[in-house]
Amino acid sequence: MAKVNSQKYSKALLEVAQEQSKLEEILAEVAQVAELFESQNLTKFFSDDVYSADIKSQVVDTLNNSASDLMRNFLNTVRLNGRLADLYEILQEVKNTADDMFKIADVEVISSVALTENQIQKFEQLTKAKFDLNEVKVINTVDEKILGGFIISSRGKIIDSSIKTQLAKIANEIL
Repeated sequence: MAKVNSQKYSKALLEVAQEQSKLEEILAEVAQVAELFESQNLTKFFSDDVYSADIKSQVVDTLNNSASDLMRNFLNTVRLNGRLADLYEILQEVKNTADDMFKIADVEVISSVALTENQIQKFEQLTKAKFDLNEVKVINTVDEKILGGFIISSRGKIIDSSIKTQLAKIANEIL
């Protein structure tokens, strides 16, 4: 149920930000607040029943001190609706929804050796075309077990051109 609520809140925030032509600003602010959650372990704080609603509300007030009007309204709405325990998940969903809207994604490229800058640029072009993306961040992971070739994964899609997989396919055909 929390996932559904997170999607609703994130969609509402993005729609209002888009109406007010403040989409980039709110996305930057969401990223800052999410980073604060990670560095200060606020997710555990807001979901823990040990801390009173008043103390949690004071933390939201502190966040509001440096927030834009739009973010302040959003945080207050989340607080008033008793969803502070879901706040980090909502912030993550805002990022995911925005990435879907703008066709942005992190793409993992697994290779047997580290990729050069030129190869990374070629993978950026390839993945933009193959996965219908506008912006790509290539994350190179080295795994010698694939023997050679590469495995690309992003947004639940995988392109496996590793030698290990090709050898496995040949072995299955022979047997």
